[in-house]
Amino acid sequence: MKSDKFFKWIWNFNGLILFVGIILGSLLIVYQLSKPLFKKDTVAPPTLNLAEDADDEEKWSLGYPNIIGNTGFYYVPLESEKLYVDKKGRAESFSMYKYIPTRSKNIVFINSNTNESSWLFKSVKQLITEIRLLSFGNSPKSVIKAISYEVINNDTNNDGVFDNKDRRTFALSEVSGSRYTQIIEGYNRIVESKLNEEGNLFVVFIDNNEVYSMLVDLITFKVIDKKPLPKVGASK
Repeated sequence: MKSDKFFKWIWNFNGLILFVGIILGSLLIVYQLSKPLFKKDTVAPPTLNLAEDADDEEKWSLGYPNIIGNTGFYYVPLESEKLYVDKKGRAESFSMYKYIPTRSKNIVFINSNTNESSWLFKSVKQLITEIRLLSFGNSPKSVIKAISYEVINNDTNNDGVFDNKDRRTFALSEVSGSRYTQIIEGYNRIVESKLNEEGNLFVVFIDNNEVYSMLVDLITFKVIDKKPLPKVGASK
């Protein structure tokens, strides 16, 4: 009787082992068959021949096309895979407010009506940290008056890279990218820039620990008025 129970226990144990083996084998077969379904082949985006690169150190790509209001113009950033550069023109930068890395070294403007296109700059030896469409309000029907830019052109602190520690250039252009005009050079950062009720651009910026406000005519791209903010307690 005891031997019958022993052999019965052995039989049940072997059956359990066989059952577990079948389950594991089935799972392995299902996994092997399903691998091609879940495997994703990563295809590297093509490197575009859009800029001179004698040392073959950059891989260029176009960013997202942005329509400029109802003008028919689009602007598309030219981006590099690198987020750092030496002072020859490859740079790391961060936008003014949230310090988001950017790779934009130039911008191409495309007229969707005539299919004509042009670059904002003649080289890639700068970094664009901010692009703003200047209009009254944020409605898609708002008339775009001009475009403003914050650009790093030089390694002003001589640390070997272009980054948020370097001084910037504030500039304007028409919606087509033409008539690019530098308004402020070598400042620390823009605090505010917005159109006022007269249609002029009101700007508050910091330069060498001094805070300035100014008005810019968006037709002529000339500074109408510029002055430092008064210090607290200063006599008028």
